[in-house]
Amino acid sequence: MSILDLNQTPKVVTMSIIGNTGLFSSPLISSAQTIARSTKWNATYQFTNMREDERADLLGTIAALRGQDNRLRVVVFDNPKRGAYGGTPLVDGASQTGFALNIKGASLSTGNWIRKGDYFSVLVGTEHELKMATADANSDGAGLVVLAFTPKLRASPANDAAIFVEDGVLTKPQGIFMLQSADTSWQSRPGNPSKISSVTLSMTEDVFATQ
Repeated sequence: MSILDLNQTPKVVTMSIIGNTGLFSSPLISSAQTIARSTKWNATYQFTNMREDERADLLGTIAALRGQDNRLRVVVFDNPKRGAYGGTPLVDGASQTGFALNIKGASLSTGNWIRKGDYFSVLVGTEHELKMATADANSDGAGLVVLAFTPKLRASPANDAAIFVEDGVLTKPQGIFMLQSADTSWQSRPGNPSKISSVTLSMTEDVFATQ
């Protein structure tokens, strides 16, 4: 399996978070129990009126995916990026799991270092896991921050693993995705000198990419 970079900027982005949740109801006592296993991202990127090199590059990437054989490294384009950010954020301590992460290296004593709804990604092994902050978080005088987020970590990042926020300096938050279907089509206007094409990519997060 190969992981390819998606280099084009979509015109329209639709993001969704999918919960793998079971609901068990008792008709006898009118109660319900919920069992949550995991959550993951779905993303739909629409590219319209693409021309020449941009068009050819995207179609070539789609062909190289070979349906669902390979994966895409996808940058997030709808990030609210409300946080103050700053510094060089790194994971603070190994063996962390769940929906919270201790980090270090943030700018010192910064209010709202990250804001609720901001995307970030954490390097787990050699690839990114995409997260969304579920609470505002400040940095303390030592540059420490506790991030609350979803989806939960699927594997523990190493101590000093990089954290990526959209601060204009660091690599943008991103995740590893695969096509939702082995069939991806596009519309073209071959009579136009620029051979204009439009394509929609429907993708789902590869939850095993960092495991």
